Amino acid sequence: MTSELNFPLITGQISIDLVNTELIRHGIRHDLLRSPENVIEWFQTLKKQNILCNNQFNTPIDQWAERALPLLREVRLFLRENYERMADGENVLPDWVSRLELLVRQSPFAYELQGNKLLPIPTGKPENALVALIALNALKLLSSDKLSNIHRCANPECVLLFIDTRGRRKWCSMKICGNRKKVTRHQKRTKKEK
Repeated sequence: MTSELNFPLITGQISIDLVNTELIRHGIRHDLLRSPENVIEWFQTLKKQNILCNNQFNTPIDQWAERALPLLREVRLFLRENYERMADGENVLPDWVSRLELLVRQSPFAYELQGNKLLPIPTGKPENALVALIALNALKLLSSDKLSNIHRCANPECVLLFIDTRGRRKWCSMKICGNRKKVTRHQKRTKKEK
């Protein structure tokens, strides 16, 4: 496996976290899903955060990561375009919902009760199952009106998106961008005082 990537899972929503696998570091846009190994790392990270579970997939990820990579990148682009439109106060493109529904239909769900949680278990090919879970998440966010609270980070050099339910959040994450801005302001103040 490649050196461990730090995936910015700042929302707990798989569809937004997929979009956030593209980020900017030092002024350069980086794609964190460049290889099947990256897909495996992202998948493992989602499992560690309990966003995905092993029993949602009938085959180990290393057997289908290569097939999943182009699908994930295509869905990410489609989601990014529409999530950014929403963050800018615009409507989604007319075919957005129907396309998400089509992705879900490619791998319909059965459900299992795991502990006290109802877990969707996609029944199709594993790569389609992952895409279906992502599309289902986007549809749930839309139907619950949570996407009316989607925002871009206040750092103009950041492309990460997040949901702000309180109306006060400006940064994708204090660890990623918020703290950088605070440090920069502090350094400017300190420099002026000298």
